Amino acid sequence: MNRETCTAVKAATAIAIGLSASSTAAYCQQQHIDEHEHHAPGGMEMGLSLGYAYLKEEKTRGLNLHVHVMKRLPGEGLGQYFSVGLGVETILSSEKHYTAMVSLAFHPLQNLVLSLSPGVAWARHEGAWESEYATHLEATYVFEGADFHYGPVLGYSRTRDEQHYNIGVHVGMPF
Repeated sequence: MNRETCTAVKAATAIAIGLSASSTAAYCQQQHIDEHEHHAPGGMEMGLSLGYAYLKEEKTRGLNLHVHVMKRLPGEGLGQYFSVGLGVETILSSEKHYTAMVSLAFHPLQNLVLSLSPGVAWARHEGAWESEYATHLEATYVFEGADFHYGPVLGYSRTRDEQHYNIGVHVGMPF
């Protein structure tokens, strides 16, 4: 792992621990949060994940940055367990990787989010840009802060020829 990636992973870990410690008391006092209470009236969220990625076929590592905008579906029925949105991801390694995706998230438990995001991945290999279909899977466990939520995130992405794994910290803000 190069020095920049190692520093970024350490910084993300320190931020997650700091955020967790700062809101543990508030989180413990509020044992039951209504599922819709922490979402803004519009049900929108802007999310950012920062972490470490391992690109299996290239046997290389890099800094993973993922940004998304999601809208929680309204209602009291089955729709309340889903969000839809758009996302982009980049892996900063020796060869740059970018992905644009449409996301469908499932909220099976109050703090667990599972998402499926089909999209298009672009990578520069040996000086030439290549693009292909990609499927991105992600699992996030969120803790509530004052006006945001945060937590660990695990991801997996696959194209026809490549796959990568990532681990990081997610921060989301409702609006």
